[in-house]
Amino acid sequence: MRNIVFFLLISCIVMIVLYSCEVDHGLKPETYKIKGKILFAHGEPPENTGRIEVFAIKEFPPQDPQNFLYLSRSGPLNFNAGNQISYEILVSPTDYDLVGLVWREKDKDWDLTGLMGFYTGEGSSLLPVTVEVSKEERIASDINIYAIWDRVSKDTKIRGNITYEGEWPEDTQLLLLAIYTIAPTSEIGYLLFENVDYTQSLFVESSDYELAVNTGVYNYIVLYWIGKNISDLSDLIVLGVYENPSTPGQPGTIDVRSGEEADHVDIHVNFESIDFSGNE
Repeated sequence: MRNIVFFLLISCIVMIVLYSCEVDHGLKPETYKIKGKILFAHGEPPENTGRIEVFAIKEFPPQDPQNFLYLSRSGPLNFNAGNQISYEILVSPTDYDLVGLVWREKDKDWDLTGLMGFYTGEGSSLLPVTVEVSKEERIASDINIYAIWDRVSKDTKIRGNITYEGEWPEDTQLLLLAIYTIAPTSEIGYLLFENVDYTQSLFVESSDYELAVNTGVYNYIVLYWIGKNISDLSDLIVLGVYENPSTPGQPGTIDVRSGEEADHVDIHVNFESIDFSGNE
């Protein structure tokens, strides 16, 4: 009797499994992805590296710089894996203004000033190129990012406040804060900067900045305006510079030493005194 009951039980289990395999459980949910490679250059991971991840950001610069934390991201990447690593992000079908690699210091919060590099399309653009993911094109492949370790290998910081006077141009696309040892005089000079912040808020009365730099003397701290019609680096417009307190109107110098940080390195912008006609 026991053998018969055991046989019937096994038969029922087999029938249930076979039936389950034949049932159409419906369509599997579609997945959307951005994937590519990170190509590292210039330097090694600094000792205070806590984590690196690729973020896909729908709006850049974000109106709230912390909003980027809640968007699509790759998860932690192995920054000791060599000069080239692959990444993949699960995303929603939409456009992403920036796909970039962000660095985070140990025991610190994420900060977009840790942006090491971003997708610039086929060429070496100054600006990020939008990545499109749609129901027709579910996977955006070969979204490769060139990243520079020297951008996050810093030992001190410069901080300041930026104030704005007058009406913002409607076609404002981006602000670029840069700290140079000397003012650039050629396109290669613009491209070689290592101290840059793409994250300043737009259409505000004032904003603060904090930018990591290396110990040294900086003679040109500048805020550039980028309009929607920018085609090359010559279209950058200087909004304002840190001025010499003793000689207003002339760029000031900051000598920041090891173990020290520079505060109150402020910039004032007067839109009424700036000619934007070349970017119409």
